Amino acid sequence: MMRRSTAVLLAAVLALGACSGDDADAGPTNTTTSEPRETPSTTSTTRANGAATSTTQPPATDTEAAATVLQDLISRYDAAVAAILADPRVAADPASREVQSYLSLFSENSAFADGALANWANEGAAGRFYRPGPRGQLTSSTVIDLTPAGDDEATFDICAENSMEITDAAGNVVESFGGQTAASVVAARIDGVWQIRDLTQAPASGCPERGADQ
Repeated sequence: MMRRSTAVLLAAVLALGACSGDDADAGPTNTTTSEPRETPSTTSTTRANGAATSTTQPPATDTEAAATVLQDLISRYDAAVAAILADPRVAADPASREVQSYLSLFSENSAFADGALANWANEGAAGRFYRPGPRGQLTSSTVIDLTPAGDDEATFDICAENSMEITDAAGNVVESFGGQTAASVVAARIDGVWQIRDLTQAPASGCPERGADQ
């Protein structure tokens, strides 16, 4: 497996390990500083389906309710990543709808988001496009082991099932891969709304047993 593809997959699935459990290569360290970005308000939080809510999201200390909200956040992350990777060239345009949707999931001081966008823009420039593999979804992430750190911060693990094909501009498959990855996520409740702050590698050995192969 190519090291370059591995690095792109890592950003896509919230992990800094490899795209499959037996690959030890890690992506580059991200030192990019995030630009300020708009934070959803507590009184009008826009969801992926365009609907708005008018309530402050639950604190981390209400673990059951917070876990539900954070799962929604991570599911929207998966969808935002898939939208960008369908044509990674959009990652080079900060004003694109896809990039704005992606960045809205992160807090202002998250360097991870900007580093991922830079990697994806490079993929687009190289003529590499991503689509779901046999599972039908690029990546599907599940929140586990939520630990509150007060009302407004929480850490939790992510287990992601991945299934991807990379094509050239003509739609020819040049690479395909899948597998299970994991990450530890730090989220912050900013003005009443949960956002992703940071992600680091976690061992996939802590994830539930995988189902059928990709």
